[in-house]
Amino acid sequence: MARRVRRLAVIVLILLVAGAVVLVVTTRPTLDDARGEVDHRWTPLRAPLAARYEKLAAVNAEFAAAGAGNRDVARALGLNLARWDRLHRARDDDADAEAEAQTADQLEGLATRLQAVVLSSDRLKGVDTLNQAVAAFQGTVPPPAAIKAYNDATRDYEDERNGLLRRPVASLFEYDARPQLVLSG
Repeated sequence: MARRVRRLAVIVLILLVAGAVVLVVTTRPTLDDARGEVDHRWTPLRAPLAARYEKLAAVNAEFAAAGAGNRDVARALGLNLARWDRLHRARDDDADAEAEAQTADQLEGLATRLQAVVLSSDRLKGVDTLNQAVAAFQGTVPPPAAIKAYNDATRDYEDERNGLLRRPVASLFEYDARPQLVLSG
């Protein structure tokens, strides 16, 4: 009897290992394709976002010139703009889409915070050059179709990543989440 239980346990263990191998072999290509589509959809956004973040750097400079450069949002924005600049120097083929998307997401959040600070301060609201820089930043928007294509690809990738059977494989092989691109303002 004990011999049968051991044999059955070995068979169950072999089936579990085989099932795990089959799951990995069938899931990784799907995850690779979905992540590749996200990266592909990110590429057309790189140049428009670079132009947008040049305007954001001008906003941050005007913010500092208006005497608010010591605020946390200005310092954080400066650091993230420098990170974006370093990342964006890579050619499209060598770009780290994941790091760029995360940095863009952080920049958009910081831009929202900075604009809120400007709007809540009577002194800063009265600085014309700062208001003009904010308006120029808000007017520099990537093509909506490109944003939609990227966000759709991101949503599809997240659906693949978070599937019941795919989640362990995604975690094991570091298929990390990608943020949606939500513009500030």
